Parts: sequence; structure tokens; C-alpha cells
Amino acid sequence: MILDKVLVAWCPANLLMEVIIMAGAGYPKQDKKTGKWYFVIEAGKDSFGKRTRKKRSFNTKKEAKMAMAEAVLEVKNSRSIQKVVEITVGEYLVYWLENYAKTNTKPKTYAEYDKIVKTHLQPSLGHITLQELKSTQLQNYYKEKLSLLSAQSVIHHHRILSKALNDAIDWEFIDRNVAKGAKPPKPSKREMNTYTVEQLNLLLKTAKERTPVFYPIIYAATHTGMRKSELIGLTWKNVDFPTQRLYIRQTITEANGKYFFNTIPKNEKPRGIKLTAELEKLLLSLKKEYEKQKKILGDSFNPHDLVFFNSKGNIMAPSEISRALKRAIKAANLPDIRFHDLRHSHATILLQANVHPKIVSARLGHSKISVTMDTYSHLTDSIEGIAVDTLDTLLE
Repeated sequence: MILDKVLVAWCPANLLMEVIIMAGAGYPKQDKKTGKWYFVIEAGKDSFGKRTRKKRSFNTKKEAKMAMAEAVLEVKNSRSIQKVVEITVGEYLVYWLENYAKTNTKPKTYAEYDKIVKTHLQPSLGHITLQELKSTQLQNYYKEKLSLLSAQSVIHHHRILSKALNDAIDWEFIDRNVAKGAKPPKPSKREMNTYTVEQLNLLLKTAKERTPVFYPIIYAATHTGMRKSELIGLTWKNVDFPTQRLYIRQTITEANGKYFFNTIPKNEKPRGIKLTAELEKLLLSLKKEYEKQKKILGDSFNPHDLVFFNSKGNIMAPSEISRALKRAIKAANLPDIRFHDLRHSHATILLQANVHPKIVSARLGHSKISVTMDTYSHLTDSIEGIAVDTLDTLLE
């Protein structure tokens, strides 16, 4: 085990050893049974936070006091004598995953950390001794990864490393975080690509013909502005036909081939989205067809009662949805966009139609209207033009 390898009596270099005399008032104590004098001192903690002590006994009080003074001096000077048995960055990161990430993060977050550690950090940095890890080595790692990954992904790696190394300080493996000396790349702002109303209508028509299984979720994205994870996690009990609303109470995300159901906290109000008339028709049709399938195939078909599911009645994989969208885009000969850009297209169309930003913000689930306005600030000129046109019709 890693724990067996890590420590042989280590005193961390940055720790000022606090020596606590266990006998009364800082003096050795006499054992009433044997008559001998003894002392016990705290010698700090090992790399896993376990207390270490020194205890010795003598025939006279004077001998005990002299030996105690030497022991105190030895403990204070131990920083230059005692050494940690070498542990590699790779071994430490496994320890960190087990002792921090697994118990202090959500399952999906842990799965993401685990994947990044095992796919990227361990192969590149795992062989380096934790004590010898340098900022320049991290800098080289960021440079290499930028040729394969986005700047945002590399920044995420930096944050994971920095957190793990901070914890290594708390656990007294090391005395400084070298990630603080490394400079991760600056995040690049993702370009927002949106479709016009005409382009969206063409996309939906093509998707219905070319990818009928995924057409409903693409259609719902354009009509609601919902995120992919929100659409994947939508269940029939959260579609309220009488009020023509659907409610977002959970999302489904994927990491390392596993699906994670993320429910909103009970004290938070679920986001409600008003259905368009056309989306309501589509959902009613889907519900009727689903109920027929359920009667024939039984409870094992779509066991989570999802609104959108694949041809086998299982959760739609995010990658499947993206590929289906790409097929429809290519068939329609439209400019390439991401699935998330359907959400941006939804918001852009509403804002350009002079719908109040507060309404748009509520549909998108933004925490504040300022988030909406900052995200779509590029529409300011367009919206202001609509406002001026309105004024021209009203004022002389």
C-alpha cells in the first residue's frame, strides 16, 4: 500500500515543532510504583496527522531533566535529520482521490477528477517524486496539453493539481504548493454561434427526416432553451399539460461512461418553462406513443420514465445527441454549431423580438438578469435599434 511506503519517522520541514511536556508543569514525573523518573514529549505529527511521542525513564530526576532537554533539542533539529520516504506524484494523486475527492465531491465530480488524474496527470507527471516536483515541470505540462486540449481544460487540470497540492501541505507531505508558481493559460472565450429563425426551421425539418429518434430533443431545445443535461433528465411527471409547463427538477450527466442523476435541493424552487403550442403538441404525441410502448415492453423499457430516450429505451448519451445534431446540420447544409448553441439561438431570437430580458433570463435559468445581459451583450445594438424604431412610431 501507498501508506506503508510513505513514512518512516518524518518531521515536515515547515513545521515549528511544538514540544509539550506531558509531566506536570514541564518537569519529569516520578513513577510511584517503580520510583523511576520519566518524561513524555510530543514530537509533532507524521505525514498522516498521527501524533508521535518520545518517552524515556531514569533513576534520578536530574538524569531525566538532562535527557529531556536533549530530546527537545533533537525534536527541534529533526527537520534537518529526518526525511520522508519518496512518494511519487502519481502515488500521491491516488491517495488524494481516495482520501479527499471520493468523500468530499459529488460522484460526477469525482469521476471527472479520476479520469483526468489517470488519463493525463499520472502519465505525464506521475513518475516525479512529490518532494521534487517543480513549477517549471507543471509549466511544461500545460504547454504540452495545450496542443491536445482547450485552454479551459488545461486550466481545469491546473485547479485540480493546485487543490491536491494544497491538501498535501495540510497533510504535511510537502511544505509548499509549486502550482502557485506555474502559469496556466488564459481562458479563451468560446465563440457563440446562433441560427436565425429560418435556419432553425430548416434544421428541425431536416432532423425530423434524417434522425427521427433525436428529433424531439433537438426540437425541445430550440423551443425551450434548456441545457442538454436538463433535457436528458426530464421525466414525464415534470411535464404539466394542464398548465402547459415543464419543470426542471433533475439533470442527468455522464462521466467515464457512467450516468449521474443530479436533483435540485429540496429548498430550491424548480425552474418552470412555459411550453409553446407546437412543443405541447409534440409532447402529447410522444406521451401517447410512449404509453403504447410501455404496455407492450413492460417496466424494463425506459425505467426512469424519461421524456427523451434512445431506441432501446435507455438514457440518451450526450455524445449520441451531438452526433445526431451534426448529421442534421450537414444534411441541411447549415453552418456548424454545438448543441448548446441551440440554447443561445433560443435566447437571441427572443431578445431580438424585444422580449423582456427578465423573461428570457427566467426561461434560461440564469441566477440573475445581469448574467443574461452579459452573455448576450453583443445584441445591445440590435435591441437598441428596435427600441429606437418603436420610439419613431410613437413620438413626433
